[in-house]
Amino acid sequence: MTEVKTGTASDQPPASPTVSAAYAVGRALKDNGIDRIFLVTGGDLLLWRALRDHGIAMHLVRSEAASVVMADAYARVTGKPAVVYGQWGPGAANVAAALADAWWARSPVVALTSTVSTKVEYKFEYQELDQPPMFQPVTKWQARVTRAERAGELVAQALRNAAAGSPGPVHLDIPSDILLEETSEAAPGRMPAGIPAPPAPSAAAVDDVVRRLARSRQPVILAGNGVLLAGAAPDLTTLAETAAVPVLTTLGGKGSIAENHPLSVGVAGRYSTKVANEIARDSDFVLAIGTDLGALATDTYTLPSPNAEVVQIDLAAERIGATVPVQAGVVADAGEACRALTAALAAGPDSPDRGTRRAWCEAVRTRCDTWQAAFQGLAHRPATGHVRPEAIVAILRELADDRDLLVADTGFMGAWGGALFPVHAPGRTFLRAAGTLGWAFPAVLGAQLAAPAGRRAFALVGDGGFGYNVGDLETAMRLDIPAVTIVLNNASLAYEHVGFKHALGGDVVKEVCDFIDVDHAEVASAYGLFAARVDSANDFRNALKGAIASERPALIDVVVSKERVAPVTTFDTCLDRDV
Repeated sequence: MTEVKTGTASDQPPASPTVSAAYAVGRALKDNGIDRIFLVTGGDLLLWRALRDHGIAMHLVRSEAASVVMADAYARVTGKPAVVYGQWGPGAANVAAALADAWWARSPVVALTSTVSTKVEYKFEYQELDQPPMFQPVTKWQARVTRAERAGELVAQALRNAAAGSPGPVHLDIPSDILLEETSEAAPGRMPAGIPAPPAPSAAAVDDVVRRLARSRQPVILAGNGVLLAGAAPDLTTLAETAAVPVLTTLGGKGSIAENHPLSVGVAGRYSTKVANEIARDSDFVLAIGTDLGALATDTYTLPSPNAEVVQIDLAAERIGATVPVQAGVVADAGEACRALTAALAAGPDSPDRGTRRAWCEAVRTRCDTWQAAFQGLAHRPATGHVRPEAIVAILRELADDRDLLVADTGFMGAWGGALFPVHAPGRTFLRAAGTLGWAFPAVLGAQLAAPAGRRAFALVGDGGFGYNVGDLETAMRLDIPAVTIVLNNASLAYEHVGFKHALGGDVVKEVCDFIDVDHAEVASAYGLFAARVDSANDFRNALKGAIASERPALIDVVVSKERVAPVTTFDTCLDRDV
């Protein structure tokens, strides 16, 4: 008879310790470099304990929209993924609705949303929504956690995918009951691999671009957001110096070269200086790097000149030649392309027409200097009862440090800041709303949180935009965020007012343009901020000095005129703009 031996408990391998899926989420965030999350608290209470226990800061904001924007700005400044949370239903819907700007700006925002329990899905549970379709237009990747042991793994994958390739928002749904389930402590929660190396241009593509550049007489570089996403501003500057080519930027690419550099022309496109667009139209060769050549960058597809040769370099092949005709396209990372072109130019012979190129650069510099003198004259022109926006920008440039951050809202604010405020350091020191009114105020809070020690973040926002997120004055105070918000207050939506007045013959529909005159400094003061209301350039200068010295959250309400037209091309057919 054969003896059968039965194993004892001591013969079995010890059971792996278990943790909740919420704990696994917190650990995955921490292990992959996330030290904070932006949120409006929902009912997923175990998740907040898990994040606290992993040392992850939780920035409670007054709305999901504002939390998304703060995460977006934080990601743009750091160049790393930032995480935002929304509870199932309305919270998730609000997160999805606010992701458009991050999508347009290719910002690596990770949206974590809970869902109703899987036990009651499709049974009309309170606040139940089908969430993935809401996120589809504004994310590059989505997933849903269906098993507790995969929670950490999918969080890590979300972080990786947000930053990989052409960055952008991603979305991960986690059912609320799965967050409570136990899983092995050993379940994976790190990124499966590092971010893949960005693609470099082929040798043949580099040689082709160099040949095209060599035969041009009036070339320019047009640098876009892709240059900043690649951290390639120093590389682009070196390329421009090696090639002796002036540099224009898109609004999103502002900072690709320091704008006090001799080869810098400034921002071209719909929100631009007059001189930048004039130089763009005079060029015979445009090397577009890291820009999709969209409507804003090309002044509604009228730039470059139809006679110019265009070479477009972008990470995404589908964006090349999609908006304006291009003679050559190169799929490559902006930094890799700049370095490869610089090396090829340095190793090759000088352009046979170097004298013509030098004369072009000198003529461009003279035109830019003439424009700058005209702008300074305008900025110092007296005004009564209000402050010229040009003066606001000039004074801010004078008092801010070169490495401080400027955040501009959409509309006229994007033009005042983007076209007229010169950045003096290469890199991402200027952030702008890619299209969302009201973005700048919560964005400046996120930007300030991301700023290195000793640097301040300033916002330019109109009173119309500021009204979206007034409640986050409390957020600024509670989190002690020493950002300085400058509200250009004309008690109106001025873009629309100007449109009615100048483009439609002066019949202004006031009820869709005008607000009551609110003293936003009084409101901010009630929350405890450093606050001032000013209606003269000298008073603004003193208030800004005081805000900077206070090292506290600050707001300056500046009375401006709704008749003043920002440097946009929208009204060029009916107005002769100053700058």
